[in-house]
Amino acid sequence: MREITVGKNEAGQRLKKFCFYYFKGVPQSFTFKMLRKKNILLNDKKATGDEILTEGDRVQLYFSESAFEELRKEAETKKKLPKLSDYPWFTEKTVLYEDPDIIVLDKPFGVLTQKGTAKDRSVNDALIAYLLDKKEVTEESLSTFRPSVCNRLDRNTSGIVAASKSKQGARELFRLFGETDGRSTQKIYLAVVHGKCTLKGHFDRLNYVKSKNGNQAYVWMRGGKRPPETLIYGEPVQIWTEVYPLDYNSKKDVSLMLCRLHTGKSHQIRVTMKHYKYPVAGDTKYGDETRNRRLDPELRGQLLHAYQLRLPNETVVRSPIPDRILKYFPDAREKAAERIRRITQG
Repeated sequence: MREITVGKNEAGQRLKKFCFYYFKGVPQSFTFKMLRKKNILLNDKKATGDEILTEGDRVQLYFSESAFEELRKEAETKKKLPKLSDYPWFTEKTVLYEDPDIIVLDKPFGVLTQKGTAKDRSVNDALIAYLLDKKEVTEESLSTFRPSVCNRLDRNTSGIVAASKSKQGARELFRLFGETDGRSTQKIYLAVVHGKCTLKGHFDRLNYVKSKNGNQAYVWMRGGKRPPETLIYGEPVQIWTEVYPLDYNSKKDVSLMLCRLHTGKSHQIRVTMKHYKYPVAGDTKYGDETRNRRLDPELRGQLLHAYQLRLPNETVVRSPIPDRILKYFPDAREKAAERIRRITQG
């Protein structure tokens, strides 16, 4: 027999859902059969599976040790647990903010937020390795709740990635990233764009839609001509971006822009700046290859950085501006801080 004590991350869900997750990969009918046969008990009592778990509840699993191990092997979907040593980029400076429920990490350029294949290494796996190293999670606890990133950056976009350490943290962050009024949250990016960009203020009259394969986005002005139906999937939604010029490098003909997101769609900044004829430098999907090569033949990936996030508790977190942007704008730190101060004060 094994007994599992319900923690704060498992509390609030039904017993059957807890069992489905714990025995992930095993048919759900198995859980119902074990409940009927009293092989799964709640606080030493027969249960139906519909009971709502509270912190401190005890779930008893009455199987022989050999049967239990065989069942766990069948249910096993986890890969080899990650080790922090596998992520040399993860240092003490990577953690920008941390509390019992939320952690904010600084993602480097070229690192995946979430892996696409089994061989990939990602911020999400590094997070698990970090929490395992701190003994805040265990292999057993990962069976019922797995901390995870809550906002996704493209591989070549650097900066802030927020992740939940608990279900409470997940609820707070998903609510945060779902807000569109701009009052409670600030998602601020820095972008280097081609040309002397004079765009300033709110741009909320764009329709947005993804391509059929989900790898590209399209935008157009409300009332304007939409892309061919053969290219797009679903109905368009409105996106809202706020942009301000910070600096201009006349020798390289690039501008540094502060972009404040009020909606959070994939590639929102990149496709918006393309629409207004100021593509993000280094962008190979929406950018200008000729201008990219002229700027720097060795440039790889868009010069886009997730710079600031205001958390639900009003804490403001900033990610250090990377050298690949400071190379063109050495005064970026001061100018970004001053512009943010002005726009947030009205």
